[in-house]
Formats: sequence, structure tokens, C-alpha cells
Amino acid sequence: MTKENERLAALERHVQKFWDGHIMESAPWEHGPILERVPQFAAYRVFPMRAGEAWVYVTVGSSIDGREVGGVEFFIMSPVAANIHSETLAMVSHYHSFEAHRLGIGSVINIGRPWMPDSRMENLLVSLPYPYGPELEWASPEAGSAQFLWLLPIHQSEADFIKRETLDEFESMLDSKGVNVLDPDRSPVV
Repeated sequence: MTKENERLAALERHVQKFWDGHIMESAPWEHGPILERVPQFAAYRVFPMRAGEAWVYVTVGSSIDGREVGGVEFFIMSPVAANIHSETLAMVSHYHSFEAHRLGIGSVINIGRPWMPDSRMENLLVSLPYPYGPELEWASPEAGSAQFLWLLPIHQSEADFIKRETLDEFESMLDSKGVNVLDPDRSPVV
């Protein structure tokens, strides 16, 4: 087994362990150039345990880009199962694979379409995995110590606010207003 395959297997174990007890299945996206740029890319769909909880789509392999350590994996939460989330993860992972476009906490990406049907949000904020905490955020050294970051759908006015003000101020507003991040048609907070 190659080092990359060992690291990929460790990333898969990290995700499976974190969502232990959940049904998890492959949610592949093989269209476009993703596998040319990120050959280890895979996406998984994590089923909610109870009604009203999030469906989660998560990458495994986005962090494997020739570096021995580090890198980023992404996840997005949704109120419903939808293949568009696998496409979004592939799009973001592809974009992130270019050195000039590396994403980190506080990055905002305009994806050029709503994050899901019937939504007005076309931007994603790269954020800490607040809903899940550090147990998800940091993979083991065997998995390259990859960091799992949340792609949070936001409105254009919110993206503008983050650029103009600070990420901390925006996150405080989300918290204070008790925003339902799973609502595809939520109102903007600014």
C-alpha cells in the first residue's frame, strides 16, 4: 500500500469513526476535471440519525496533494439529500487544488449558482466546523493531520459584510440571531 493509499484509508477511518452509528455511503462526482487535479477525491453522504438533522456531504482525499502533512477536507450540511452537494465539494476541492486559490478559514467563494435549488445563497464561507468541534476538525497524523472545514452557504450581502468588517463579527451575528443554517431560503443577517 502506498503512502497516499494509507493516508486515504486513515481519512476514511476518521470520517467513519466521527459519524459512527450513521449510515454513510459514497456520493461520487466524477464529472469535469476534479480527478485530473485531485485524483484521490471522494465524497461521502452521511445520513441524519433523526428527522430535522443535517445530511452531511464530506470530502475524503482533497487534502492529498503531494504534501506529506496537512491539507484541507471540506464538508457541507444540508436539510435534504441532493447530488448537487457532491458537485459543490468537487468544485471547491478543484478550485482549492491550485496554489493561487488555497482556501482557509474566512475565505468566501462565489460558486456561480445557488448552493441548492430554491436558495438565494450563491456564496460559501469556509469556516471552522462549529457544529461538530475539534474531534472532526483534526484528523490523525496517519491521515496527514488534515483539517476538516465547513462550507457554510451565505448571501452576497453577508459575503460583502465579511470582506468589509470581520469574520468574527459575522459569526457573532449568526449566533445572536439563532440562524438556522439548514434553511436554504433563510433571510440574510445583514
